[in-house]
Amino acid sequence: MNKSRLAVLLVALLAAALAVTACGKKTPPKEALQKAWAASMEMKSFTFDGSLAIDELELPPSAQNEAVLPYLDMIENTSLSIRGAYTRDPLKLEAILKLTIPGDLAVSFEVPLIWANDKVYAKIPAIPMLPLGDAAGKFVEIDPAGLAEGEGAALPAFNVEVQRKLAGEALGIVFSHLDEEHFFREVKKEDVPGLPGDLKADRFIKFSIAQDNFDAFMQAFAENIMPEIIDLLLASEDYRSELQLTEEELKRAKEELAAKDPESLRNELEALKQNLTVHEISVTSAIKGDKLVYQKLKGNLETTENGETTKIGFSFDIRYDNINKDVKFEHEIPEDALTMEELLQSLFSAFAS
Repeated sequence: MNKSRLAVLLVALLAAALAVTACGKKTPPKEALQKAWAASMEMKSFTFDGSLAIDELELPPSAQNEAVLPYLDMIENTSLSIRGAYTRDPLKLEAILKLTIPGDLAVSFEVPLIWANDKVYAKIPAIPMLPLGDAAGKFVEIDPAGLAEGEGAALPAFNVEVQRKLAGEALGIVFSHLDEEHFFREVKKEDVPGLPGDLKADRFIKFSIAQDNFDAFMQAFAENIMPEIIDLLLASEDYRSELQLTEEELKRAKEELAAKDPESLRNELEALKQNLTVHEISVTSAIKGDKLVYQKLKGNLETTENGETTKIGFSFDIRYDNINKDVKFEHEIPEDALTMEELLQSLFSAFAS
């Protein structure tokens, strides 16, 4: 084989090796999750379906009595689910909450909520043995701006787009100050319990806080994350308005943080750890392509006060479907919604009769 043919062969082999290496290179978990969050903030439409469960609830002996115990069992077995749809243009968010309470007097009802046209529409459920009069089964229109003017107090408007943008930027700040080795890892599908059987995903990334990295998280939170989030809020009037925070409050909070030296922060952390044990706070995210298609939040906390312990465990999971596709809403924006005055009049009449 002559030298020119050998050179061509070596170049071809090198190119093939580089191509294989490039194709096999996988985005690190933290970066993959950051990109998925960013891409999901740009979704133009989607449907969602989620549920909340109380996995464990243990109160201290002093809080347990014959009057409380039945309610503890009821709370642990109560289920709350949420489903709905979102479109950016025209802007509309529908969320239908379903509460199911078991027991001898089992009850289940849904509360549809619609955000559109800078207003909120809530459907009054028909609940047995609860006198709601003519309001039962009807939507009530809530105008946050109008209520604020009438009552002389601010009321959160819950601007969907502002909330989504704020969440994306705040998470970007959080991620930037937490290292991959201690907080982010890739997990296998079989290691994520409770996944929907038909869920299709390319990767599963888990972000977690527990006792072994709690100190590092709190230090990053106090020294970097919180000051930068305050700066983010100070730079945006929309964000401040959405959270009902003033510049003065934020500046005062920032000054108080800056005034604390490392020693005082460590002392506060140690005091917190004496009363709080974080067994787990985690979010496992399923990524398909470049977008989030499922998330599972788990929490398992233990607090101690006056020598008595309270334990709580909870989980919340949500999946996203029909991303950037045409979505169907279960309810149209009601044209015959009650005003707040009409709702109060109906309730007053029902209770008075």
